[in-house]
Amino acid sequence: MSNWHVDVGPLLRYDTVDPRGIYHAFVLLVTQHTAATMPRVAPVLQYVPMADQKPTGPPMQTRGLQLWVYADETNRAHVFWRFKIEIQMLRVPQSVAYTIVGATDLVDFHVPAYHQNFRWATYSCSGFSASVKQDEFNGADPMWNDLLIEHAHNPFHLLVGGGDQIYNDQVAKQEGLENHIFSPKKLTAEGEEIPLEPRYQQVIDRFLFHNYVKCFGSGAMARAFSRIPMVNMLDDHDLIDGFGTYSEELMQSPVFNLIGSRGYFFYLLFQHFMVDEVDGVLNENTTNPNPTQFRSLIIGGPGSYIAFPTHSFLIWMGPKQHMLLLDCRAQRKMDQVCAEETYERVFEACMNLPESVRHLIIQLGVPIAYPRMVFLEKMLGSKFNPFVKVAKASSPSFTNSTYSTLTQDFDGSVEILDDLHDHWCSHLHKKERNQLIEQTQELSKEKKLRITFLSGDVHAASCGVFSSETEIRPEQDYKYSLALITSAIVNAPPPPAVIKVTNKLATKQHRSLHYLGTRETMYPLFEFDLNDHPNKLKYIMGARNWCAVDFDESTTEILFHVRVEKKQGSGRAKEYTVKAPAPLF
Repeated sequence: MSNWHVDVGPLLRYDTVDPRGIYHAFVLLVTQHTAATMPRVAPVLQYVPMADQKPTGPPMQTRGLQLWVYADETNRAHVFWRFKIEIQMLRVPQSVAYTIVGATDLVDFHVPAYHQNFRWATYSCSGFSASVKQDEFNGADPMWNDLLIEHAHNPFHLLVGGGDQIYNDQVAKQEGLENHIFSPKKLTAEGEEIPLEPRYQQVIDRFLFHNYVKCFGSGAMARAFSRIPMVNMLDDHDLIDGFGTYSEELMQSPVFNLIGSRGYFFYLLFQHFMVDEVDGVLNENTTNPNPTQFRSLIIGGPGSYIAFPTHSFLIWMGPKQHMLLLDCRAQRKMDQVCAEETYERVFEACMNLPESVRHLIIQLGVPIAYPRMVFLEKMLGSKFNPFVKVAKASSPSFTNSTYSTLTQDFDGSVEILDDLHDHWCSHLHKKERNQLIEQTQELSKEKKLRITFLSGDVHAASCGVFSSETEIRPEQDYKYSLALITSAIVNAPPPPAVIKVTNKLATKQHRSLHYLGTRETMYPLFEFDLNDHPNKLKYIMGARNWCAVDFDESTTEILFHVRVEKKQGSGRAKEYTVKAPAPLF
């Protein structure tokens, strides 16, 4: 019988592999206590690595570090414990069995051989928008179950969360907050800002804590998090819908600003097992790019509206495969995604990658290549726009309730509209986007590695392609980059009319990168529909999905297998594959 009352956990988090071949990971456990049952000693994690069902070393154990304590309104304490795992990688793959004594069952995860490149999975948008009828999709588990079945058949070494691992939008609807979201700062007679009353943070923390416990503490996603080490990057819903893309007045509103700051705190806590105060990170002094024990962390510049700097990560996924997870939210403003200091830090780290690296995957929460929808942005600004009439006419199921699934409850605007403001392809961010692509091309050419972009956000699957305007074979073209989108593993896709229009827009030619001699197109990944019939809508697929990724050791190609739900709510998937070619230039 358990000696600990567990709220959440165990959760696994991968960090990286150091030059000595030591695999670094962490475990998080959240336990609940009354004043009379507060623990005097920390819980103990025990683990043993194995190969061919035999131990490869002695059993090891480590005590948890108390990261933070959340005191709720019933005077219960919820303690966050972080445990460190270190495994010596070998010439053979290993499984690592672990348990937290008296708290969790024995489970295992998989560590590849040192010379082996990771097999991994990636997903995004693991939650429902408030207006979605979840029963129509059989809840959140179907595609997570598909992922777990694939893991049981051929284990994943890593699980990449591409943004919106949780939906925290309803925090703005909590009693005591809703009527104060737009309230401006209050000043004293001397012009000094009056701090918010503590009750506002209490309401925000209560919602965020319980939402994380509900989402990360049960169901198929929680089972995956205990068996596959994760690494995550946030998008807006991890904080609140559209954070960073609203007017300066709203972004500076004390209550809305606090929602973003506390959302980022809980994101670091639950998704990275970090507390900046404990780990030595200061928003006021970001001169040290990594003062922590997290070897993959790259601290960028200070946050724009929140008291946290950017937290990006560069992780080892095998000798030939690495990933950069770029924090595109902490510094986001209407006219900025990341500040120059953040770009300088991450590209400096990438320039120092080992010569053995042949592929660099760059995780961006929002797609960097997607059909331009400037006119759509304007039409979606009104409930009575002609686009909605087209959608109703083309889809009998498109009702007023369906329209409500397109809206986000925060300010009643169309859900996809703030995504359009967020997009790299928006006119607000196009210059910064083009500069980022130019920098990645220079990196690719100098380091002789293949760049692949990975994103989520749009609740549909798709793949863009950047390439040279001259006719060069993809493997010989340093400008050749896939821009894969996998979204959403849980949330509802846009209505069929949106998918139809977006597919039509995907055929348009764009010349914004002509000055770089770069062609930008969409890849016809979906030549056949989910019933294996020839498909006219071959660029954007509107169904729940996630992606399994394999490194082909014989060709040095990366194979991205997008697994798309065949029938809504069934959890049965059809697989579509696209390859990132070897860098032969």
